[in-house]
Amino acid sequence: MNNGEITISGATAADVPVIEQLLLRNQLPTAGLEDHWKTFIVARDGGVVVGCAGSEAYQFVALIRSVAVAETHRSRGVGRRIVRQLLDRLSSRGIREFYLLTTTAQDYFAKRGFKPIEREEIHPQLLASAEFQGACPDTAVCMRLVMMA
Repeated sequence: MNNGEITISGATAADVPVIEQLLLRNQLPTAGLEDHWKTFIVARDGGVVVGCAGSEAYQFVALIRSVAVAETHRSRGVGRRIVRQLLDRLSSRGIREFYLLTTTAQDYFAKRGFKPIEREEIHPQLLASAEFQGACPDTAVCMRLVMMA
């Protein structure tokens, strides 16, 4: 299989159980998935979901969450493509500030321009998110990416 066979598209309601399993296999929180699945995109190899990424989008900011790639498809650029497409979709809506919490992927996101920040620096619109209300551990690193308009 090559990357040419992998397509990226918006998630459907039928994808939600598959996304949930992918998140659980990657030790990522599923809290809030039911509320935000419409913002998710998925990577498919043929008809099979092999990656996902989601967001909690607000007026000016978005929380990037649930970025996961199936073990069989890692190190093939699938995650990079999903993250880029998700950021492109959000920025086309005028969102320029992106935040995330991670316990394992700080280096990965740093290569994509995200910078570590203190929790006190998080945009107030995000504080009600399940991710900040305990779905992610307090040890998770907060990161931010600001895109210029």
